[in-house]
Amino acid sequence: MKKYIFPTLMLSAAIFAAASVSCSKEKNYSDKSVSDTTSYTAYENANERPTAATQEGLASNEINVGVAESADENQTTFKLNSVIDSGEKTEDGRRYFYLDVTIGNSSSESYELNCLNNFYILLPDGSESHFDIRTQIFADSNYSDKYFVNPFTVPANGELNGYIGGFLIPEGVDTMTVCFFPTQNNNTNKSSVIKCEVSADDIISLPADLAG
Repeated sequence: MKKYIFPTLMLSAAIFAAASVSCSKEKNYSDKSVSDTTSYTAYENANERPTAATQEGLASNEINVGVAESADENQTTFKLNSVIDSGEKTEDGRRYFYLDVTIGNSSSESYELNCLNNFYILLPDGSESHFDIRTQIFADSNYSDKYFVNPFTVPANGELNGYIGGFLIPEGVDTMTVCFFPTQNNNTNKSSVIKCEVSADDIISLPADLAG
């Protein structure tokens, strides 16, 4: 008796093709940018992207500083050197902003931080801008090694100095507050927040050492 294997092979191929089409709708970004607490996925449809929870009001202790001023909390020093308007925009006009930071660690252990957990930008209307994966994908592909992807490591008894982010800022907004949780090695410790008021004069265009 003859056995016909072609229909079975064709069915298997069809199933494989359907699975491939389904997978192509989602682009995984699972390399060095993925932290142990957050899985980032870049979706084609912006409405499918997960959003961060509201961060304002979580901390009971607020430390206020200006741009280029240092704050020291939880064995962590933080200084916002400048805010970068990269010139890149989303289709709806929101601008890609990055942060030039210096983060020092006076403890004997290194630890990881990430922008989604440790940073948010408070806008003048009270809304918040959180880390957006599209800005990281763009920066990681186009900028110099002075840009740090998530998560980034702050060395023991040392410091991290460079560019991180980014965040999507609406057109026309030129004042904001950059907020940082010095969680050290406990990423759920948000009892303190360092807030840095940013004016229009503190926002600069893409610097040469970031452009590469």
